[in-house]
Amino acid sequence: MGALLGASLLSTEVFAVNCTGLPQWSSASTYTQGAKVQHTNRGYTAAYWTQNNNPTNFSGPWQQWIDNGVCDGVSSSTPSSVAPSSSSRPSSSSVAPSSIPSSSSVSSVSSNGGGVCPSFVAGTSYSQGAAVTNAGGVYTCQVPGWCSSTATWAYAPGTGSYWQQAWTAGGNCTGGSSSSVIKSSSSSSSVVKSSSSSSVVPSSVSSSSVPSSSSSSSVTPTTGKELVGYWENWHWPLEEMTSIPNYTVLNISFPRINADGSIFFSNDGGYQNNPTAQQIAAAKAQGKKVLLSIGGANATFVLNNQTQEDNFVNSFIAIKDQYGLDGIDIDTEKGLHTNPNAQINLTNPQYSADYLARAIKRFKARYGSSFLLTMAPETAHTIGANLSGNWLGQYNWGVYLPLINALRDDISWIQMQYYNTGSMPGKNGQFYNSATQDGLVAWTEALIEGYQIGSTGVSYLGLPSNKIIIGLPASTAPTAAGSGYTNPTVVKAAVRCLRSGDCGSGYKPAKTYPDLRGLMAWSTYEDYLTGYAFSNAVRACALNNQCN
Repeated sequence: MGALLGASLLSTEVFAVNCTGLPQWSSASTYTQGAKVQHTNRGYTAAYWTQNNNPTNFSGPWQQWIDNGVCDGVSSSTPSSVAPSSSSRPSSSSVAPSSIPSSSSVSSVSSNGGGVCPSFVAGTSYSQGAAVTNAGGVYTCQVPGWCSSTATWAYAPGTGSYWQQAWTAGGNCTGGSSSSVIKSSSSSSSVVKSSSSSSVVPSSVSSSSVPSSSSSSSVTPTTGKELVGYWENWHWPLEEMTSIPNYTVLNISFPRINADGSIFFSNDGGYQNNPTAQQIAAAKAQGKKVLLSIGGANATFVLNNQTQEDNFVNSFIAIKDQYGLDGIDIDTEKGLHTNPNAQINLTNPQYSADYLARAIKRFKARYGSSFLLTMAPETAHTIGANLSGNWLGQYNWGVYLPLINALRDDISWIQMQYYNTGSMPGKNGQFYNSATQDGLVAWTEALIEGYQIGSTGVSYLGLPSNKIIIGLPASTAPTAAGSGYTNPTVVKAAVRCLRSGDCGSGYKPAKTYPDLRGLMAWSTYEDYLTGYAFSNAVRACALNNQCN
């Protein structure tokens, strides 16, 4: 994130609200996004799912409650947290970008020259350059992903806490031009900040070096299929996201996981090797999706109580909203524990898988259907449980399966790691090896069709084929994987078999899966080291079904 952030207090004007009829907040009640309550003579709105989070203590930036003001009809001055640079790491619930002015200290006054702009509607898909009206002003979208967000408290033009990261004041409306000034709360006025402060072009790349949407293989097609790449954050210099060809999805790997459940946007060694918000926005402008991947082979990710769940939720929201991420990828290989009965309990959580499922439900409630949820389990954590004696134990056999069952309607796709594994069973009970056509086909069939989870009496329900992606190493290098590199010719033969039934002499499933979602590679950096040989070879197959 660059320099870490600390907090200082400034006075912010909070106006009174009508609390007539609002229920008193109760620690025993569950509140969903938009629910309104009153507490200690103040009105609050739930930002997302919450229970037992006192609004007085949990109404700061990215927390469970939005403070609407006092209930008595008199304005009051209350402290609001903003964040200048500091050398100490902040708590996950009090961080705000230091470069963004508080929305409560400015208001926009605009004239559209007689033209007509549509009113801003949260959740609408806005393109770069789109002009809207909101709160009496005219605004132009600069970062489509944030302009289109449902998080009005953050990105509503002119009123959201961080609207200047997404919009610029002023714009051209149909039938006329527009001008705008920014007016401070003390009635002094100043010229609007230059739009260069919210440019989507990365500071390290000139505007001419960003590939245009019509001339570069870095531009992502829209086919309903995906080619996913993991973007490692422990290399320097950083791999420039806009220069990465072929991939439609980039998973930033990995943030640091703290013992209190929170995550911190650096790698596990604490170095700041991550893209900026502007670099992410530029990649998204090409059509790429950018997610944050949690876990990895070395980090332990455990949520054992409500406090840890809250810390994880609040810290992820802070990162997602500041950097404009599209979603989250769960790639934890250590610390995910589930009930031996193979069930997830959302109302009375006892295991880390329960708390993680609750956290993900909160993300989906906050951001809606556009929020991407993906997972990258190992074979042991999924198809390894397709045997009567394999459930939990030393290798955590099948540990992801209850989580997938509980979140199957929320999941965007699963990208199992078809590598670093021994022989594993298909749905038919036969064992197959990695890096083979039959292994890729049979394991994929099992993930789609489902099977019994060990001897639990519970079934893994399977997932639609458009929620399944085959995960593979991008090269033969040991840094890409210990084993399982698969020749692109074999990869294409397996995808052709699954999508069309053309399996040659290999194993043929009972069904075909024409909407199989695509392929994943670990990692974009390993691919880069070979001149993107892997993704160049499989891209047309993954995205356009050209698998011959």
